Amino acid sequence: MGFDLVGIAPPGAGVAWERYVAQMEAGYGAEMGWLTDNAPLRRDVREVWPEARAVVALGVSYASEVPGYLAKPPAEDEGWIARYAQGRDYHRDVRKLLITLAGRFAGDPELGGPSTAHRVFVDTGPVLEKAFAQAAGIGWIGKNTLLIHRGRAGDTDAAGAAAGARGSWYFLGVVLTPLELAFDTPETDHCGSCTRCLDVCPTAAFPRPYVLDARRCIATWTIESPEPARVADASALGQHVFGCDLCQEVCPWNRRAEPTRHEALRPRPENVRPKLASLSGLDEAAFRARFPSSAVRRVDARQMSEVVAMIQGRSTDAGGRDGV
Repeated sequence: MGFDLVGIAPPGAGVAWERYVAQMEAGYGAEMGWLTDNAPLRRDVREVWPEARAVVALGVSYASEVPGYLAKPPAEDEGWIARYAQGRDYHRDVRKLLITLAGRFAGDPELGGPSTAHRVFVDTGPVLEKAFAQAAGIGWIGKNTLLIHRGRAGDTDAAGAAAGARGSWYFLGVVLTPLELAFDTPETDHCGSCTRCLDVCPTAAFPRPYVLDARRCIATWTIESPEPARVADASALGQHVFGCDLCQEVCPWNRRAEPTRHEALRPRPENVRPKLASLSGLDEAAFRARFPSSAVRRVDARQMSEVVAMIQGRSTDAGGRDGV
């Protein structure tokens, strides 16, 4: 089907839901009200789709060979777009795969049932995808709060070659199905004593391992906040114009990640270290033309212009203090 990871989980989120509620009550959801809307629905997928008997958790890689922010820091006149948004908007492609899979379920005489008996989600509904992915055995939720896949001994690709794909560069999707499927063994934690992801964060967004305070997260400032200039700390922003990959770049499990085989998800050259001047002052029409079918359009032209202005203004202020 084209998926890179797959596992089967039971319909209940269990302790993951309790942790989620505790973090939202602590205010760690920042301005993302949709995280707290209808919170009880996230306890069990049967609250979302009563017919569900299993959760098919799936992963699609978006890893690439493009040097990351730390390996090749952007120049002063360049910005950084998070790796997940450098290619085409993943929602479209992953959702299409999920719908096709549901259709295959429906067309299998041994499974039966119409495709409408299934529900698909890819980061767009009240489903704790990472929790179900860990329960399905395709990875564990690391100290940076992202799902990490460690690979499995003996894995091979379609050509029979060793498949070393691993790490956290994955989009997640789920199919809620009424099929009675055997559940996989949940993955266990393999972070050990490593704290690289926590240590590298320039904004101290992790109050403790496995917990993210989105109010301090660069990705939240530059993507989710309707007024970036009001909430962001320009001195800690670096060259990030949309999202941040730092806690993934330093993760040892990402060292051996293989580039995605999904061409549409590979980086577009114009989205790798774009010139700040090319992103500054765009009107909405020009912004949409610059980012067609892109996850960057999670924000609008005004939001991106605010972020770019903060980065450029910081450089100007530094130059003035040095007497340049």
